[in-house]
Amino acid sequence: MAQRPRHREAPLTKEFARIAWLERLFARTHERGTVVLGIGDDAAVLRPASRLLVWTTDACVENVHFKLSWLSAEDLGWHSYNAAVSDLAAMGARPSGALSSLALPCSIDRKIWQGIARGQARAAKALDCPVIGGNLTRASEVSIHTTAIGEARRPLRRDGAKVGDEVWLVGGVGAAAAGLSVLMRVPEAKWNSAMRTCVNVWRRPKALVQEGLGLIGKANSAIDISDGLAGDAGHIAEASGVSLVLDAEAIESAIPTRAKNVSSLLGCSALDFALTGGEDYALLATGKSARRPSFARRIGIVERGQGVWLESGQKKVRIRAGFDHFSR
Repeated sequence: MAQRPRHREAPLTKEFARIAWLERLFARTHERGTVVLGIGDDAAVLRPASRLLVWTTDACVENVHFKLSWLSAEDLGWHSYNAAVSDLAAMGARPSGALSSLALPCSIDRKIWQGIARGQARAAKALDCPVIGGNLTRASEVSIHTTAIGEARRPLRRDGAKVGDEVWLVGGVGAAAAGLSVLMRVPEAKWNSAMRTCVNVWRRPKALVQEGLGLIGKANSAIDISDGLAGDAGHIAEASGVSLVLDAEAIESAIPTRAKNVSSLLGCSALDFALTGGEDYALLATGKSARRPSFARRIGIVERGQGVWLESGQKKVRIRAGFDHFSR
C-alpha cells in the first residue's frame, strides 16, 4: 500500500501562510467575552457593552518614526502597539481590541516581521487589548498601522479644561527624547547605564491605561504626551479656549534623574527634552485641586487667555513647541 504524502506547511514567504501564522499567534491575545470573532474572517466582530465605543489609529513608519537599527523587531511591535493604545488611555477608555496592518518589503527577513508580531502580541497581553484582525501587504519600507478600540461611559476630551483647573502630569517626561537623542548621536559602544535606560524608555513605552481610567470623574480634560509636553498642552488650550501656564520647576521635578544626566552629557536641556521631545506617552490632564488623584502631580494652572506659557520665578514666556510631521 502506497504511503500518503506527508503534509508540508506552506513556506512562510507566502502571504496566506504568513497570515495563518499571525492568526495562530494573535489568537492567544483575545480571551475576553467582548470579542465574538477575531482573525480569520473578512472582519472582526465585537459585542459592545452599554458604553460608548472609542476608536483611534496610529502609524509607525520606517525612516519617519524609527530606523530598524535603533531597536529590535519585538521592540518595534511593542512600541507601535502601546503608542496606539495610549490614545485610549488619554480618553479614559478601557481597551477592547486592536486591528494591526503591516506593510513589509518583499525582501524582509522572516525574523523581523515575526519579531514585530511577537512584540505586538506581548503588548496586547500586557494591555489586555487583543489583536482581533488587520491586514498584510507589500511596501517599500516597514509600516505599522494600529487601530485601537475601547469603551468608556464618558470619554475624557481635550475641550473640557476650565479656568482655575490645575494642570496635572501622570508619568514622567523627557527620558524618551533623551533616549532617542542617544540613538541618533552616540555609538552604542559608548553608552553608559543612564543612556541605556533612556534608550529602553523610548524603545518600550507603556500606555497608562489604568491611570487613564483613574482620571474618570476627576479630570475635566486629558491628552497623551506623544508630541512633547508643550505641543500637547497646546491642543488642550486650543480646544478648551483657555491658556495653560506650566511651572518649569514642577516639570523639571518630573524628569527622571537619568534623563537629566543624559541631557547634561549630550549638552542639551532636560527641560527642552520634556517640553518638545514626546514619546513618553505620559498623560496630561486638568482638574480641580480637590479631585487630583494621588498618581498625578500638579505642574501648572489653567487661566483665561490663549496658548501655553512657561513660568519660572518671575518670568513667564509663551511657548510654541511640539513635533510636527510636516515641518522640516
